[in-house]
This record gives sequence, C-alpha cells and structure tokens, in this order.
Amino acid sequence: MIKVGVFISGGEKGGSRYQVMSLARGLKGKVEAIFFTFFKGPLFYEIEESGFKNHLFESKLPFSSKVFKDVLKDVSEENLSLIHTYGVRGNFYGRRIARKLNIPVITSITSFIREDYSSKIKGFIFEKIDNTTIGIPKVVIVPSRALMRDVLRRNPALDVRVVPLGVEIPDGFFSKEEFFGKNDFVIGSIMRMERVKNPLFLIDVFKAVHLKEKKAKLMIVGDGSMRTLVEKRIEEYGLKDSVVITGFRKDAKRFYGVFDVFVSTSIREGFSVSVLEAMASSLPVVVSDSGGVREMVEDGVNGYIVKDFDVEEFKEKILLFKDKKLKEEFGKRNIIKVKERFTVDKMCEDTLKIYKEVIG
Repeated sequence: MIKVGVFISGGEKGGSRYQVMSLARGLKGKVEAIFFTFFKGPLFYEIEESGFKNHLFESKLPFSSKVFKDVLKDVSEENLSLIHTYGVRGNFYGRRIARKLNIPVITSITSFIREDYSSKIKGFIFEKIDNTTIGIPKVVIVPSRALMRDVLRRNPALDVRVVPLGVEIPDGFFSKEEFFGKNDFVIGSIMRMERVKNPLFLIDVFKAVHLKEKKAKLMIVGDGSMRTLVEKRIEEYGLKDSVVITGFRKDAKRFYGVFDVFVSTSIREGFSVSVLEAMASSLPVVVSDSGGVREMVEDGVNGYIVKDFDVEEFKEKILLFKDKKLKEEFGKRNIIKVKERFTVDKMCEDTLKIYKEVIG
C-alpha cells in the first residue's frame, strides 16, 4: 500500500477539489490518502464526510513557522511513501517538509495561479512565493498542455506531465420543469463567481440572447465574491425574472439535466471540470477560448469556441442549440469523447504510474 500525504488548503471548491477527491476515492485499496489541510472550507468538510484521515492546522496567517513545526511533527509520525501537494499553501508546507524529511514529492497544478485571485497583484505575489519551491517536486502534474506551457514558463527545468482530469458520468438529474417552463430555452453555467470565471460577461451575453429569444433563461449554479455585482447587473438589465442563481450546491451535477446548452466565459482555464461534466451529461457547450478547453472542445464538432469575448458571436452560437437535432448530435459526440478520453479510471491509472515511478 502506497501511503500518500496530500497537502492542500481545504477551502477549495473547483477543479483541484474534484481531482483530489476523485483520486483519493478511485485509488482506495492501492493508495492510502492522508490529508494535511489548513482551512475549514468545502474540501475540508468533504474529506471529513468521506472518512479520510485528516490533519488540520488552522492559522489566520497563510504561512507560519509554528504551523510548519506542527506539520513536520505529524508527518514524521506517518511514515509516508510520498507527498502530493496542491495550491500555494499546500505547496509551501508540503514541498519544504518533503525536502527536510527526504520524502519524494510531486505537485499537481490545476489552474493559472495569477488568475486565481480577485486581485492581479495578489496573484502575481502568490506565484512568486510558489516559485521559491517549485523546483523541489520530482514531477509536476498538470491537466492540459496549456497549463504545461505556463508551468514551464515559470521554471523550464521541471519534469511536467499531462494527466487530463477524468469525470464520472453524472446521473440523477433535475428536470427542466422543476425550475422553468417546458418550452423555455435554458442556458446553464456552473461556476465560482470570481474574476477568472468572468461572470459579468456571462450576464452581458445573456442580455444579448434574451433580446433575441424571450423564452431564454439563465441558471448559474455557484457562489463567490462577485455574486453581489452579478445580481446588480442582472437587475440593471431588467433580467431578474429570467435568471436563477442557486448559490453553492453540493448536488451541482444534478443541474446539468435542466440545461439546453452549457456556457463557460472564463478568462483562463487550466482544464474545466464543469465543461467536462456538461459534456459527460450529453450537453452541447459554448466556451471562451481560454487555454485548456481546446483539449476538450473541437470547434464546430462537439461545441463552439468563441474568441476575443465577442458577445454577438456567443449569442449566435448559443442560439444554434434551439435546434434540438443539433443539440442531440453535439451531445452524443460529447459523451463518447468523455468515455474514450476523460474517465476517472484513466486519471487514477496514470497518476498511480507516476506515484510508483517517483517512489522507485
């Protein structure tokens, strides 16, 4: 049994949370995942509910010498085979402790750090902090070639491997009629309402769609620091009766059954779990040209990729899927693609190979 110490903040809601928990569950029986977290957030609670061993080190400071000593003590007692780190805080502690205790370490990078924060300056600072230890891991795992290029920009000497994210085929969907009329045309998005996801632009796009199609509805599943701004823009545009914001939902996957088309307006994506889940739900997708999505979506074949954040082009591509036949064709291609290339089993298999290689 490989004993892996997983270092991650604990507050994650997006792709890293999905990847971490999918690996922990998918490799059970071959890998014992022991978590080291630093914040009580959505990921922390999912770890606790799933029954995995978790060492929590809460601190008001993002980085602390006291926390380092406490973590070091606990890690020394666990006899780990490997340390796997995620996120700036997990990387900060996990990489340094791995070096001090001579434990093999790998890092997964699932997003563009500079875009992860509400402030570009903050993103720049945290990338600089992360760069101080980025040379320690034996291997850096990324989900896309777009993200690989960004990581190599930061340190060209790194051994970077692409392991695409995998998703389960969702089921147990809500129906459209539980939220909207049977004949409404529902545009859906599952997102963290943060700067990098570009939620205000999504509202601009929906305004253009609604001017053309009065039966259009928008559903946003998620929450975030920009929610108040999003709600304000919806009200300014007079769209309050046509938009539903659910807030954060543990059962977010069930909402894919409500949508006619899935839309992502992200500024940059390492690899989008929500786009991949929409594809696995047999939905057509319309996405911004934001890095890793090109490795999932083939423009005009299983979705549409819109360049330069063009509101009119987004509108035109979205409205194409009022055609039910086209919607079904694109949806069938999407679920086939997911089953062939983006399964959790394949992600787990590829990650386990790297674990064994690094441990030797």
